[in-house]
Amino acid sequence: MEKEEKVMIVLLMMVLLSLSVAYLTFYQEETQIPEFNTFSKPGERVYVEGRVVSERFTNTGNHLLIDLEHNSQIIKVFVPNDRGAKEISAMISKNSNIRVIGEVQEYKGELEIVLQDAKGIELL
Repeated sequence: MEKEEKVMIVLLMMVLLSLSVAYLTFYQEETQIPEFNTFSKPGERVYVEGRVVSERFTNTGNHLLIDLEHNSQIIKVFVPNDRGAKEISAMISKNSNIRVIGEVQEYKGELEIVLQDAKGIELL
């Protein structure tokens, strides 16, 4: 083999390796998010799908609180004011079916899902 052919083979292998790493890093991460359940732990990134039972803003801070019904269970979703609370409130309403992706946190002894940004909610 000529020197140029060897260089091309090495470059092609590097491109394939880079594409494989990018696929595993970006695509696989989104498909492996676990569903929220009673065993979810604070700090864990989870998703849940359900029907909006209520939505309201907090008295202080204008944060959005959403009660989501999932399998006859009410799940609390918290959207900080600086992470799209107003945008999300305009997008959803009572009885909307949504998918939420966020981080599990504990508030006053109960688990809730906290959104990191407005992209964490999707209408179904």
